[in-house]
Amino acid sequence: MPQVPRILAPTSLLPPFRRADLPSLGLDPRWLDGALAAGFVVQVNRGAYLDARLLGDPLAVAQASALVLPPHVVRCRATAAMIHGVDPRGPALDTSPVPLQGLVPATNRTPKWRGASIFEAPLAPHDVMEVGGVLVTTPERTALDCARYLSPPMALAVLDRMAGLGLVDPEVLRVRIEEFKGDRGVGQARYLIVHIEADAESYGESWFRLRLLDAGFPRPDVQIWVPEQRPGAMRLDLGWEALRKAGEYDGEEFHSSREQQDADDARRERLEREFGWRVLPARKGAVLGRSLELELAFGELLGMAPRIRTRAW
Repeated sequence: MPQVPRILAPTSLLPPFRRADLPSLGLDPRWLDGALAAGFVVQVNRGAYLDARLLGDPLAVAQASALVLPPHVVRCRATAAMIHGVDPRGPALDTSPVPLQGLVPATNRTPKWRGASIFEAPLAPHDVMEVGGVLVTTPERTALDCARYLSPPMALAVLDRMAGLGLVDPEVLRVRIEEFKGDRGVGQARYLIVHIEADAESYGESWFRLRLLDAGFPRPDVQIWVPEQRPGAMRLDLGWEALRKAGEYDGEEFHSSREQQDADDARRERLEREFGWRVLPARKGAVLGRSLELELAFGELLGMAPRIRTRAW
């Protein structure tokens, strides 16, 4: 009886592979089933495998899928955003599987593939680039697609981040979105592109700003230095300089402990006492929750009623 090989974790990272590639990697093909059961290897698409240690690398996941998907499939939307360095899953979901989304020209009939979402849409050659041997939509086209198809808060966060990294120019996006006039999501994209802020420093700040914009409040400035930009000065997430009123997003990582909250309170008291700034905090639950308490609180701060009665997202 043939001896079944022991199922050991590979000592070095395996590149993306198919079952037929195992002999060239120095592995017995019978090793694969046990490695899958042990969690050393994962199947990305039917017939495409990846070392489990590379699951968090979006390019490696895309390279694995490229072994079995048709060669003309272009990685797009969330997949492309991640390959370009911007994670559209958000801080709370960044351990979820890397999504596999592909785009083919609208005239190309491509079969469905288990584990991947394949979309058909117009696709110009200048909207496609190669990264690590994989076809990917360019940062510009990726931003335009994310602006249309992601949820509004995540879309704005991705747009802010892409602009902050210098991957896209908001003015160019504002012109190019009209190429898709009449398509689904263009209205949302127009609205979000106009409100891109390259200086936003976290997804939470982008979500928070969108809540205020959706409520009809004046567009806030971002990253405001008090009293001016210099070492030791304080900085506010967003606000209205002429009114000396501001808001800050208190994320869970740096604002959860009693000591951190006490420091936040002392800092805001100083901002009001010494510089005349009134600052309201907003936490994740309020920013992403269904209640309108955030809008009502900032309406009172600004002396104007929010223009909405229900949340849009």
